[in-house]
Amino acid sequence: MEPNLSTYIQNQIRQAQQLESQIEQLASQRYQLDNRIKEIEKTLKELDGVQEGTPMYKNVGPVLYRIDDRKKLVDELSEQKELSEIRIKTLDKQQKSLEQKYKELEDEIKKRYNEASKKGAQ
Repeated sequence: MEPNLSTYIQNQIRQAQQLESQIEQLASQRYQLDNRIKEIEKTLKELDGVQEGTPMYKNVGPVLYRIDDRKKLVDELSEQKELSEIRIKTLDKQQKSLEQKYKELEDEIKKRYNEASKKGAQ
């Protein structure tokens, strides 16, 4: 016995909406990471122009800490940038996968809807 087609289509539409929401969340995370990378790149560029011995500070929560080891700070920032870039690649893969699932689901919904429309017209 075939389930009620309209209920099936409604469930598929709900799944598609959930996928859309997940895709939007991934896009938002990617945007935040892109901004973080740009900020780190700008900071690294500024640190390049700072003379040795110039006092530097790092913001940790509401507290500023004096940084004496410039190389360590540059290494930390470079590592954060690299990790963010890796995370972006992961998000991109997840987004592509979800977009593919969404496309397949969309095609299935259209197919079922057209079949139901044809049956209803007869």
